[in-house]
Amino acid sequence: MGAAAGGLLAFTLAACGGGLGGGAVGLLRLFGETKLGAVGVFALCSALIVGTHAVVCWWAFAARPAHARVVATQVPYLLTYATFAVWWPDPWWPLGYLGWAWCALVALGVITAWWLGGSRGRGRRSLVYLVAVAVLLGGNGAALGWHVWTRTRGFGLVGEQTPEAAVRALEATSCLSDTGRWYHKAGELVEADCPEGQSYSLRYQGVHDEEFDTLITDPQPRGAFARWWDVQNTYAYLITLQLLPKDRRDDGDRVVLTYSVEFASEGRFMPGDRRFQIDKTAETWVITVERVTFGGWKVAMIEVREPIVITDRGIMP
Repeated sequence: MGAAAGGLLAFTLAACGGGLGGGAVGLLRLFGETKLGAVGVFALCSALIVGTHAVVCWWAFAARPAHARVVATQVPYLLTYATFAVWWPDPWWPLGYLGWAWCALVALGVITAWWLGGSRGRGRRSLVYLVAVAVLLGGNGAALGWHVWTRTRGFGLVGEQTPEAAVRALEATSCLSDTGRWYHKAGELVEADCPEGQSYSLRYQGVHDEEFDTLITDPQPRGAFARWWDVQNTYAYLITLQLLPKDRRDDGDRVVLTYSVEFASEGRFMPGDRRFQIDKTAETWVITVERVTFGGWKVAMIEVREPIVITDRGIMP
């Protein structure tokens, strides 16, 4: 009872300290006042990790286990802290991944310490240990595989959930969208990786998100966007397109969507630049979207009807 009370006290004190420290780091360094919910989650994770580590340290002090068992239970926490030291200056992957890895490592450490702790029934203990490790690794491997499959749309083999979502994703990842770069990817709202800031001039060169190519079943649809990428590249003039739905026709595993595509632009010509002129501000795209083998929808063809005619006016004086 004394050891249990000591462990509970160690957990309480360490969890309080870890939670306060995590909350301060989350508020002042990671998430700020605009993401208080994320600050709370980070503080809770810090409290659990530091608190349980304190319990493990108290157990090592009170029970005096073999060195191998101490190592098995300490290594998961040392790896967690090392990973956090790499992650927190630039948190480029979600915090949940750290929590997931920590849980898996701690579980592996605990069952390893249990296996090392007894000499009776060694064969049966080893069998139970191997089964537990297999379940742990297999379960986490399956979960990780499913997560990667979902996040990558089946490594590009799965399409969007609806035909309209496929078109919207293609518009956003083209980096020509006049309505923003946000779109749904596998049911999750994400932002297309488009040039901005110091690399904003790359947009003139027709740079687009690599996801663009995973949303089409054939290179043909690229032509509708490539024409405007070429305009940007030739005239160094930012172009945006807005796709406005007009009609929909279903044909089983194929859907034909008609859009009015409105042209817009921003910026001004400078002396010595090339100029261009357009005969109208909108054209019609007839977009064929097909259901793919592994599920979802992808754009198969874009037919540009009554295209906007671009006239080169030459060099400005």
